[in-house]
Amino acid sequence: MMKTGKAEIICTGSELLEGKLNLYVPLFHERLAPLGFAIVREQSSGDSLESICDCIRCALKRAELVLVCGGLGPTFDDLTRQAAAKALGRRLGYSKTCAQILGINFGLKKLPPNFKDQCILLEGAKPLENANGTAFGQVITRGRKMLVLLPGPRKEWEPMFHDFLNAEISTFFKGLTPIRQLKLKLAGLWETQAEKLLRPVMRRFPRAAFTILAGPGTVDFILSGDDSGGMIGRAGAACRKALGAKLYGEGEDTLARAAGARLKARGETLAAAESCTGGLAAQLITDIPGSSAYFLGGAVAYANTAKMKILGVRAATLKGGGAVSAGCAREMAAGAKRVFGSDHAFSVTGIAGPGGGAGEKPAGLVYFGLAGPRGIRTFRRQFRGTRPFVRACAANFILDELRKVIK
Repeated sequence: MMKTGKAEIICTGSELLEGKLNLYVPLFHERLAPLGFAIVREQSSGDSLESICDCIRCALKRAELVLVCGGLGPTFDDLTRQAAAKALGRRLGYSKTCAQILGINFGLKKLPPNFKDQCILLEGAKPLENANGTAFGQVITRGRKMLVLLPGPRKEWEPMFHDFLNAEISTFFKGLTPIRQLKLKLAGLWETQAEKLLRPVMRRFPRAAFTILAGPGTVDFILSGDDSGGMIGRAGAACRKALGAKLYGEGEDTLARAAGARLKARGETLAAAESCTGGLAAQLITDIPGSSAYFLGGAVAYANTAKMKILGVRAATLKGGGAVSAGCAREMAAGAKRVFGSDHAFSVTGIAGPGGGAGEKPAGLVYFGLAGPRGIRTFRRQFRGTRPFVRACAANFILDELRKVIK
């Protein structure tokens, strides 16, 4: 019988409520799932003593493990220690041990006031040394519950898991079943299409948990649960069979990485010609370390004059069908292949929107060209959404087609 714990995450900082994107939950999930904890809730609090205190009190009523991230620094708005002390009804005290550690780590005989502030611990707390900063993490237990206070920067709290926290959690919460997660990466279909394909698999494995996350022309399908008897492995195999060529990778794979791996394996090269994507596809390719082994270069030919001068697109083609046409996409791809001397080349030309479209060429219309040893293929797609979304869909589409062409 699977036994898992409930964890809640609290992230503090007024900036989280004023536009800053918080991407910490997936990172905490990766570290807590192997320890047998499922994250059931995440809260963000501004720099308010009462707000942070309320978040901690409520979280401890629902979950066995509560992690508070942020608010341990030396400035006026770092209130997590005080809030935790108020929530638990515990006093705060100065730790001479923490002071000695900071003195040794920073070569100081006498700590300045801001360093002394970092040595304040909750009564009964176990400090977690910070390898990349001055704020100590803290582990506080009460009954069968654990509260963990962590500094905000990832470079500071992440090493604490490896060095201290994994052991603390495993020792305190004994007998939990590790949660295995398998993330399958899909392309060329939308969220509802992925669900239809995979619904039979979900019915076959009712003990597994399934999540579908939609992206710009991509889908992440996540399986998680107790892997006793190899359940997640068997469910994953069934998913792979159902998806076929729609599956391009697993874990943190990207379409650019998948296409690049095939190019590298074959010893072949690639070039790019982009208009409406403005170099986004080339950026995704060059984000991959070692991509210089197969990517020769690209041209962002935005204006018609650039398409003609750099890529050799004919004036007659532009006059006849316009820049957003199959003919232009074909000649752009052929020109990139010729200019860079590559084995393969792709092109993207379209109307990213929100304006610029009309009649038979609405915003979101994109043409693609893919030139290779067997000739040139063109594609036409209509995307709907914001300008960044259309551009991302276009870049992902051509990288997926490139992946499928390179066997």
